[in-house]
This record gives sequence, C-alpha cells and structure tokens, in this order.
Amino acid sequence: MLLPDKDIAAILMLYRKINAWRSEHAAPLGLNSSHVSIIIETCKNSGISQNEMVKRLSYEKSVVAKAIAKLIAAGYITREQNAKDKRAFNLFPTKKAWDVYPTLIQQGDLCMELLTDGLTMEERAELSLLLEKMVQNTLTKFPLSKSK
Repeated sequence: MLLPDKDIAAILMLYRKINAWRSEHAAPLGLNSSHVSIIIETCKNSGISQNEMVKRLSYEKSVVAKAIAKLIAAGYITREQNAKDKRAFNLFPTKKAWDVYPTLIQQGDLCMELLTDGLTMEERAELSLLLEKMVQNTLTKFPLSKSK
C-alpha cells in the first residue's frame, strides 16, 4: 500500500521543521543540524569511519566531508587515517564535543517531547516502532545513489 501524498507531505514538513528547529538551537554553539548529527554519532561511535558516517546518516559524501572539515576546524572532532586502509579516515570526538554532547542530546529529547505532545506513552512507543520500521525500509528499499 502506497502512502497518500498527504502523508509524504507531512513527513517532509516534519523533516523541514525538525531540521530548522535543530539548527536554531545549535546555532549558539556555532553548529547546524548536520553538525549535531555528526557530533552525536561520533560520540556514540568513537573511531567511526567517514564512510560509515555517510551510511548511518544517509547524507551525501560531500555534505559529510564539508561538515567534518568545519567540525575539525572548530575543534569538535579529529580525523585520523585508518591504519588498515590508508584511503579511509576515522573520526574521534574531542573534549569540546563531549562537553556539548549532553546539551545536544537534551535538545533532541526536547524536540521529540514537543513533537509527541498530546500522545500517550503507548502511542509514543508505537510511533517509535513504526519509525524504526520505516527507517529500515529506507535502508533496504531505497538504494544509495552512485554519488553517495
């Protein structure tokens, strides 16, 4: 069963609003929404490869590369050449990243709280399960373009 256009429009609106909200709340730290995602993922998976970051976040390689360059310059992450594959790089959080990490997580929690206002705990749990299923569908049914 295909989703009606109104559901796709709703998902796109959620994406735009969440992205704008996240960027607005990260701006005082000199960050934007993609920076937040990369810092969180780097803190959760210290030593993650740049290619794995692209896969996990489903961002274009160029977006990740530019964001990483800015985060390195700003002192949030470091990048080291992979010992086994000299073409690959691994990312590590700095103390500065760890210092902002709790704030970024709290902001994400607040965003989700605002999005799910009025839902029961059961509805929130069901929403979480449904979103996870949708994410899994994107990973299996939406192949990466050649540019990724």
